[in-house]
Amino acid sequence: MAQSAGAVGTPEQQQQPQPPPQQQPQQQPQQRRQKNRVGGRFGSRRVLIIITVLVIELTIFFTALAIPLDPAQQQSLNTEGQNLVNSVSGGGPLDMFTGIFLNNARIALIEAVPFVGPVLLGYSMFYTGEILQAIAVSHSPPVPPLILGAVTFVLPHSLIEFAGYAVAVTAGVMLIWAGIKKRLRTEFKVYAREVVIAEGVLLVAAATETLVGVYPDMALYLWVPIAIGIVVVWVWIHKVHVRQGQVAPASPL
Repeated sequence: MAQSAGAVGTPEQQQQPQPPPQQQPQQQPQQRRQKNRVGGRFGSRRVLIIITVLVIELTIFFTALAIPLDPAQQQSLNTEGQNLVNSVSGGGPLDMFTGIFLNNARIALIEAVPFVGPVLLGYSMFYTGEILQAIAVSHSPPVPPLILGAVTFVLPHSLIEFAGYAVAVTAGVMLIWAGIKKRLRTEFKVYAREVVIAEGVLLVAAATETLVGVYPDMALYLWVPIAIGIVVVWVWIHKVHVRQGQVAPASPL
C-alpha cells in the first residue's frame, strides 16, 4: 500500500499544472521569424527592393536618352564618352578588365553609403544615358538614342552591371531602415555581405564586358551561363527562405 500511495503521489503533486506539450514547437517558428527580422537576412523584401531599384535605374537611364541635348552639350559629352572608351579599351584585355572593374567598384562603394548612394545612382544613370545619347547622335550615320540604349541591353554585361549597382544601393537603404528599427548592430553584418555581393556581381560584369570586347561574336552565347547562374541563385534564395520559415516549401521556380 505504501508503494501504491507513493506511485500515485500527493494531492499537491497531482494538482501541479503540466506545461502544454505543443507550446515549445509553437514557439520555435516564432523565434525563427524573430531571428530573421532581427538579423535582417536576405529575404523577399530585400529582393523586391533590389528589383525596384533596378527598374528605377532603367527608367532614369532611358529618360536621359529621350531628352534631347543641345549641340554644345552633345559635343562635350561625346568627347567625354570617347575619352572614357579609349581609356578603358586602349590596353590589352587585362588592362580593359581592370579599368572597367575598378571604375564600377568605386561607384558601387559610394552608392552603398546610406543617403548618398541613391543620389549618386540617379546622377550616374542620367549621366550615362546622356553620354550614350551624345555618342549615338554624333555617330555617322546618327543612331536613334533609344534604339542604341535598347541594343545595349542585348549585351549581358549591361544588365549585370545595373544589378550590381542595385544591390549596393539596397544595402544602404536597408541600413537606414535598420537604424530606424534600432537594429544597426545586426544589420552591419548583412550590409557588409551585400556590399561584397555587389562587388562580385560587378566583377562578373567586367569579365563579361571584356570578353565581349575581345570576342564580339560571344556576346549572345554568354547569356547561357549567365541564365544558369541566375537560376542557381534564385533556387538558393528560395531554399534559404524555406529553411528560415519565410515561405512554405514549394517548387523552387
